[in-house]
Amino acid sequence: MINSRDLNDLHPVVKVKAQAFLDKAKSVGIDLLITSTYRDQESQAALYEQGRTKPGQIVTNARPGQSWHNWRCAFDVVPIRNGKPVWGTSGKDGELWRTVGELGESVGLEWAGRWNGKLREMAHFQYTNGMSLADFQSGKTLKGWHHERV
Repeated sequence: MINSRDLNDLHPVVKVKAQAFLDKAKSVGIDLLITSTYRDQESQAALYEQGRTKPGQIVTNARPGQSWHNWRCAFDVVPIRNGKPVWGTSGKDGELWRTVGELGESVGLEWAGRWNGKLREMAHFQYTNGMSLADFQSGKTLKGWHHERV
């Protein structure tokens, strides 16, 4: 079961954007911790089962093969304040998350903190160059790299 935290496990185009995001955040005094990059099918299945057939809260609506993490196009982060992760999303914490989201968007990433009608995920960023999951499932990929189908 693979749930990587390594930027090297992302598609190279996504890795460049992720690194630019981390650098930009650091330049304004925000430390970000990568909590997830690539996930294999088994890891995605375990997350999907959480809150459904296994204990815990629902954290994803994506089944295996339906998450951008499975296609190496997404990653999750958490800001660190005073050495501790900031998971809260209201008040001062919410302001921090909005800044983090805007920094990610400024380098061309899509921020799931803006999603409406789907599970909103403050920690989730992705880059798909406008392609859909169906595109990837049919064998298409981001330019410049070919991956094994999941």
